Amino acid sequence: MTPGARPAGGPGGATETGAIRATGLAVDFPLRRGGRLLALDQLNLEIAGGEIVALIGPNGSGKSTLLRAIAGLLPPLRGTVELDGVPITGPDPRIGLVFQEPRLLPWRTAAENICYPLELAGWDAERRRRRLAELLDLVRLDPSAVGSRPFELSGGTSQRVALARALALQPEVLLLDEPFSQLDALTRERFDLELLALWERSATTTVLVTHNIAEAILVADRVIVLSARPGRVVADIPVDLPRPRTLASLEDAFVTRAAREIRAWLGESSGEASAEAAVPDATVADTTVAGAA
Repeated sequence: MTPGARPAGGPGGATETGAIRATGLAVDFPLRRGGRLLALDQLNLEIAGGEIVALIGPNGSGKSTLLRAIAGLLPPLRGTVELDGVPITGPDPRIGLVFQEPRLLPWRTAAENICYPLELAGWDAERRRRRLAELLDLVRLDPSAVGSRPFELSGGTSQRVALARALALQPEVLLLDEPFSQLDALTRERFDLELLALWERSATTTVLVTHNIAEAILVADRVIVLSARPGRVVADIPVDLPRPRTLASLEDAFVTRAAREIRAWLGESSGEASAEAAVPDATVADTTVAGAA
């Protein structure tokens, strides 16, 4: 068992779902001047059900691209991505995705944004109301904010709304693309701890993209380091810290050793990047997805 991970079978003893496997994964994008840009190549990764994994790597290493491939938003050029042994061929309600920006619908209230996936799934009003109450408690969202529109919400509250929306249909997998990067340091630390508390309650497989080494070590069971583009896994570092974790966990001597190892791998994986490859992977991925929508 991975150090610090939830025991196999979960709290209730049932077999964990939400296992992810990427095998020989390659993803590319068209370039404006012609040709293709290879974002990921020969990437192999396995994530157990109920595990928390942090992805870290240089800009352009394909971290966001990998999340979108797992979410079914980007088709592989080669290889496969599977959820519980079944290939992912398109968006799946079992997979929730939270972007760096909340991406809330501006004409809808916070409650209406959270319930939007439930509406699309055909839930009736009473069932949506009950689920909304559960989600407010799950992400610790102030009920007084549910009637506000996005422009009236703080950055932290907006991210809580986005997180609640991603969890609305009780996904087996939660993908987080640097969701706290725009928050101040103290708020970010609080959100990291709340993410851990959320994981303890929901047992959802979680994949977090981050550039923050301390955040990766605090939250994850394993830290996966990606190479420079085209991205592939160059290191898989177990985080041997007991749970539950607090900010005091970062004072453990292990943290210093793990951070040193991650930095060493990042230095080795940064490589030389061309002008095209210097474009952050999120920009390339977002442009492609938007163009296909």
